[in-house]
Amino acid sequence: MFNGCTTTRIFCRPGCPPGRRTKPEHRVRLGSARQAFAAGYRPCRVCEPLRGAPGPWMAKRLRAA
Repeated sequence: MFNGCTTTRIFCRPGCPPGRRTKPEHRVRLGSARQAFAAGYRPCRVCEPLRGAPGPWMAKRLRAA
C-alpha cells in the first residue's frame, strides 16, 4: 500500500515525511507500485518505496543499523 500525491505525481510509503505533508485533498491510496506506475506516478526519492521490504518508512540511518 502506498500514498500518492496528485499534484506532484509521486508515490511514497506510509509515514514518509514528504508524503505526510501532502494535503488530504491531494492524497490518493495506491495498492501497488504497478498501479502507481500505471497511473503515471514516480517513486519518492526520500523513502524509496521500491527498495527493501514493503511497509512504513524508516530513516536510512536506522535501516543501516
